[in-house]
Amino acid sequence: MLGSLLVKLAFVTCLASVLAFFENHRTNNIRALTLGRLFFHATVVLVLVFSGIQLYNILTHQFQYSYVWSYSSRDLPLPLLISTFYAGQEGSFMLWALYTALIGVFLMYYSSRKGYEPQLMTVYGTIQLMLLLMMIVKNPFAYVWETWQDVAVGTVPRDGRGLNPLLQNYWMVIHPQVLFSGFAAMGVPYAYAVAALMKRAYNNWYRPATPWIVYGATVLGCGIIMGGFWAYETLGWGGYWGWDPVENSSLVPWLFAVATIHTILTQRKSGAFVRTNLFLAMLCFLTVLYSTFLTRSGVLGDTSVHSFVDPGMWVYWLLIGIILLFAGWGAGLLISRWKEMPRIPPQHSYFSREFALFLGASSLVTAAVFITVGTSSPIITQILQGKTTAVDISYYVTTTLPLGIAIGILAGIGQLLWWNRTDKKSITRVMGVPALVALVGTIAIVLTPGLSDVLVALFVFGAVFALSANLQVGWRIVQGNPKYAGGSIAHIGLAVMFLGFVGSSKYDDKQTLSLAKGKTVEALGCKLTYTGFKQIDPVQEKFAFEVNVERNGKRYVVAPIMYYSEYNKSLMRNPDIANWVTKDFYLAPLSLEQPGEQHGETKTLSLRKGETKTIDELEVTFVDFDFPVDQKAAMLEGREVRIGAELVVREYGKKPAKVIPAKVMAQGNAEDEPAVVGDKYRLTIVSMKPDRENKENSRVEIGFAPLNAGNAGETTDVLIVEASIKPFINLVWSGVIILLVGFLVTVVRRAQEARGKAQEG
Repeated sequence: MLGSLLVKLAFVTCLASVLAFFENHRTNNIRALTLGRLFFHATVVLVLVFSGIQLYNILTHQFQYSYVWSYSSRDLPLPLLISTFYAGQEGSFMLWALYTALIGVFLMYYSSRKGYEPQLMTVYGTIQLMLLLMMIVKNPFAYVWETWQDVAVGTVPRDGRGLNPLLQNYWMVIHPQVLFSGFAAMGVPYAYAVAALMKRAYNNWYRPATPWIVYGATVLGCGIIMGGFWAYETLGWGGYWGWDPVENSSLVPWLFAVATIHTILTQRKSGAFVRTNLFLAMLCFLTVLYSTFLTRSGVLGDTSVHSFVDPGMWVYWLLIGIILLFAGWGAGLLISRWKEMPRIPPQHSYFSREFALFLGASSLVTAAVFITVGTSSPIITQILQGKTTAVDISYYVTTTLPLGIAIGILAGIGQLLWWNRTDKKSITRVMGVPALVALVGTIAIVLTPGLSDVLVALFVFGAVFALSANLQVGWRIVQGNPKYAGGSIAHIGLAVMFLGFVGSSKYDDKQTLSLAKGKTVEALGCKLTYTGFKQIDPVQEKFAFEVNVERNGKRYVVAPIMYYSEYNKSLMRNPDIANWVTKDFYLAPLSLEQPGEQHGETKTLSLRKGETKTIDELEVTFVDFDFPVDQKAAMLEGREVRIGAELVVREYGKKPAKVIPAKVMAQGNAEDEPAVVGDKYRLTIVSMKPDRENKENSRVEIGFAPLNAGNAGETTDVLIVEASIKPFINLVWSGVIILLVGFLVTVVRRAQEARGKAQEG
């Protein structure tokens, strides 16, 4: 088993490298430094070799290896076959180790010119060491007979289990690589902070570290938005962010990285925030480790819709040990050096850029803390209450929305103020135009039907203010020296993205529709006609269901996909999207009903959450949707899904009764699970319009039919779909791109400055 042997050998050479670098730090022994470099290069070569072996095993279908059998198959196209390299836990750790090794080569050369090499590589090499240890415990080169005891020794399966259909997407080829590159880069701020404490160099470590922190934030941010677009384009629920632990595991380190970038700006100017910057830089990586534990240890298996399965107790305790190692290392040094670190009190006034940066960073850190607490709620409730409970999505909206308002306003104020102090007359002058533009823009949006939330209106004000202020400042900077425009560009992107959040979530509209073949249905300002289906993949028997969409005299064809997957023995659904300039038309398939399965005409009643209406002799209250986490997971995995609507029905002269009509989607069919009231009415769900961010705006349409109404069968297929309009969704994607461009401009500028400082030294 050559691969396993090389992993263990890489662990040995990495350990030797760490010890040699630490010896050079302790004694300044030049020979130890040479050995440290030699052993680290050897580690990198070994990582490249065993990664190449694993890729060879995948490409040549070596199904005697458990990992290859579990995630690949002969029918996968080449790009997806290559992506199985990191489709499972063992592969994702290998990819993480690979990028850590590659970044380490550049980091070692870079730090040698900055005077931090032995300390930095001691820390960064230890990160590499722990990833290799994880691969020894969770062996990616194990044979099938070593994994499953009932398999005979020497067995070579004819084919593999294959790749999860949810991952069979072109984003699988790109997104994980970018994300794990970001995870690897997040180790650099931690390594620089600990190296500074080891070296007792508190006042200059941030200069060489800043380009790496901005680079890490850029790459990780790019990975996050790729994941959001993947979810939006593939999963079919119509959103790009669900506050799931796997999503939060990327967002929290990114927030800490951005906060660190802002507080470092103050240290560059005044020397303040020495301890704060060291602590925040450590959190960039420590939160990556903690998020890895949450999503890969199995502790969130019952509350996360796409968390990894339980990897076993060895990995569980090893992850905890790794967190304790790096947290203890950083905290121990920080505490022991606390008194000797310079304490420079801020000299700025409240009307200064430094104070605005401090408030902005504080808002980012607070948001990260709230998100971490929410993500950890299953563990917290298990400890405190003895049962595992996840927070509702509304928790994240409630806690982060006020912080988003502050971040938007501060993103504009910080650019308008001068360093140290700005006089009140200047403040009034420079803020007048952006404030007026923001006020007018907010009033215009508030007057638009559909927006009545005060906090959302303030969020819009903050976003428009940030956009106006940074356009004003950015234009002046570009006319002078464009390389200084990174901050303004990033803030412009942030503002545009914020406006996209509001437009795509507060003005969206959604309906569940039954489209009989050949019959036109009017909904959401469009005319929809289901024309039939065609097979697009004979191997997997994938079918595209074509729907003609007519809007403003123009016609579009939207073709969502459904197919039965042998991988998980269930129906898979992929939406299709018509992209327009100001909005997207999003069509997610639910099922195909065969002739004779539909019911006749009924009376309908539309209810908002908490609303009570009367129909005939019934008084009906819509309480909430009945859609627990296990059903959300079933939807993502393509299994049978049951979505209910909890109602309280009061029949005249009788006591109130709770009933839950439901829709059950399974194997291509959508079946009603009706509720019966007394001996008179049969209740079914006609359409559902859930609002993920504000449940109070959720709506349901209920059908009421007399029990003796009978059935009126259809004679044609009926496609059940969820259609939605996503206004201004393009602002989200374009805002993120602008934000990342601003980060790239800043990376180049800070790298040039660091190079200049090194040449001066």
